[in-house]
Amino acid sequence: MADKSKILVVDDESNVCDVLTEFFTAKGYEVICASGGLEGLSRAEKHRPDVILLDVRMPDLDGISVLRRIREVNPWVGILMMSGNTDTEAAKETLQLGAFDYILKPFDFDYLDRAVHKMLATAASTDATPGLESAAAPPEPSQHGLLYDLALEVFKSTRAMTSESRASLGTALETAALGAVHKGVSGEKQEVIRSLNHLRMLVRFARDLDDISDAVHRHLETQIVKARRSVGLH
Repeated sequence: MADKSKILVVDDESNVCDVLTEFFTAKGYEVICASGGLEGLSRAEKHRPDVILLDVRMPDLDGISVLRRIREVNPWVGILMMSGNTDTEAAKETLQLGAFDYILKPFDFDYLDRAVHKMLATAASTDATPGLESAAAPPEPSQHGLLYDLALEVFKSTRAMTSESRASLGTALETAALGAVHKGVSGEKQEVIRSLNHLRMLVRFARDLDDISDAVHRHLETQIVKARRSVGLH
């Protein structure tokens, strides 16, 4: 997994970059550092990292803004948010925007290592799923549209959940899917993107909690990609 996969560390504290570079280089990764949000965006575009470790608070451009910009052009790269402060609202917003997780400094390096492995594995399974991001032909929607099709697949999946799972995550999945449909009808592109990122986070939670199978997870990921492409994202 660590076969020279690229990790981009974006943090204005040089000691954080130094520590993470030393830790992940020893494990066989290629590590690239950026000392601020703007430099992080530039290096992300130039180096195409497999994983991004992104600080939340930076003076030039904060991590949430960087995350939002990256997600507009790349919905799949694994992004782990880092912060020296507990901020529940910031954590919630980053997860809704598609971050893998929000962790606090000082780091739990065992968890950090596992998180990077998980993000790489998720990206690999996405690349290996037929019809995902690499598909050349534009998706063909049903007569109702791709956002409707996505919502329909979500409801089919939640109906197969246990009653306990459906009462918690299932309801949240259904609400998020319907929200994306409603935003699509009103033509609010950025809100559709936000809704789809939130839905994707919930789908990942459902898989990690064994509420849905890996096959169902891959199927819903495929539908989310098609829906994203329908609003002009690739």
